[in-house]
Amino acid sequence: MRSRIPLKNWLLTFALIAAAFMLMGQNVLASDMEEDLKLRTNLEKRISELSKSKKLRKQMVKEGRERTILCKTCHGEDGIAIQPLAPNLAGQNPVYIVDQFQRFGDGRRNDYLMSNLAKTFSIEDKIKIALYYSDMEMKPSGGGNAELLPEGAKIYQESCVKCHGENGRGQEGYARLAGQRHDYVVKMLKEFRDRTGKRTNVWMSGVAIRLTDRDMDAVATYLANLN
Repeated sequence: MRSRIPLKNWLLTFALIAAAFMLMGQNVLASDMEEDLKLRTNLEKRISELSKSKKLRKQMVKEGRERTILCKTCHGEDGIAIQPLAPNLAGQNPVYIVDQFQRFGDGRRNDYLMSNLAKTFSIEDKIKIALYYSDMEMKPSGGGNAELLPEGAKIYQESCVKCHGENGRGQEGYARLAGQRHDYVVKMLKEFRDRTGKRTNVWMSGVAIRLTDRDMDAVATYLANLN
């Protein structure tokens, strides 16, 4: 007759297995975050070095402009989007733009047009395009629900400032959000929250999952009107 293993022993075993998997996941997450930070840091150094020479930067911006013929269809002549749900790129953090190009290229972001377009550019092309758009003036896109501005400001201060800065202009390779289109911010937050597979970012999903549709509308309104 086989002896029975007490239920509490089974529960303990399952708990230990679950804890082991969680620890493995945390280690993988930490490793991915370290790798992302390393890549952004290297990009910052590269762009900073290029910017030391005004002549070289001016030449790269000029060459970047020549590579944005298709980009203007959605993002406009002046980097202010002219298509629904497309982001403004004017004044965007150049490190962030290059990083997003990389993500479209390797599948961490998915968009039929952008994913294919990203694969046609070399890293130097991406830097030139990023510098071109970063030199443009971002103008607040406005819009949203004005009644939600105070709520949006509160949510932004509580959840977004650490990475995107007090003024919403981004830091250390993070996105500039000040002035960004209301519809685009809402779209991105929902993609992070609902984990549609179009974007992969554990930190952003962790923030967005706590937001209601009203919260997203509020913070998007605040950012769209932030200069």
